Amino acid sequence: MQSSIKKIKSLSYPNLFLLLFLFFFSSTAFAQKKELWFGTYTDQNGQTHQGRYNIIRDGRALTSITLAAYGKSPIEFTVIKNDTVQRFVKISWPNMPNRIATLIQYTNGYYAGNFEDGTKVLPMVIKEFNYQDAQLQGNWFKPSDIEVNIIENTIKLLDSKKSWNKNDTRICESNTTYSLFCALYESSIVIDGQYRHLRPAIKFVREAIQEKYPKKYDHVLVDFNNAEEISIQELHEILKLAKHNLIKAIK
Repeated sequence: MQSSIKKIKSLSYPNLFLLLFLFFFSSTAFAQKKELWFGTYTDQNGQTHQGRYNIIRDGRALTSITLAAYGKSPIEFTVIKNDTVQRFVKISWPNMPNRIATLIQYTNGYYAGNFEDGTKVLPMVIKEFNYQDAQLQGNWFKPSDIEVNIIENTIKLLDSKKSWNKNDTRICESNTTYSLFCALYESSIVIDGQYRHLRPAIKFVREAIQEKYPKKYDHVLVDFNNAEEISIQELHEILKLAKHNLIKAIK
């Protein structure tokens, strides 16, 4: 015990301050955890969409909630209040302080509530990924002509180097140029009404890339699209391979 006291006393003030700072910083960083959650959200027109959320947690409190829906610009909500006893978080829509939702945490861990906007009620659900989200994203869809049509439409959108966006950010707001992801995103909406990240058309394109370039690209669709060495001809080869494998799977 005496030796421990002597060691602490022997520390200079700057070193002791640095030690305390590092301890505080590491404890704070450990407490806050950034995660990818899913769920649903409702747009201005009352349509329900898959929700993809970037969440930061500090213990049981949600300190940051950003809607990062597929193909769209992120929306960072303003967190007004966390109540970890009553288990709810109150948030407002960006730049719309009067559009407020109280999201209640239910026993199985998910949060749900409604944004009140005049006469509109816009429901929102956020939770950790589960089998229901996988279903919403098309994980159990079987290969079909619809999936083939999605890939065919993707090939049309990427018919030339001029229409190909080589700098994919996963935000699809242009209707003149498309990355591989955005062409698949747009084609899914045109052919089947909405984008589903785990549907066969998307899955077979990913698998075609991995088949031809095994373990080369971490974020398969984006990294392949943005790679300097990939040409429009090689992009078309991947899409044709995905289409061929899809038709083979159907038969």
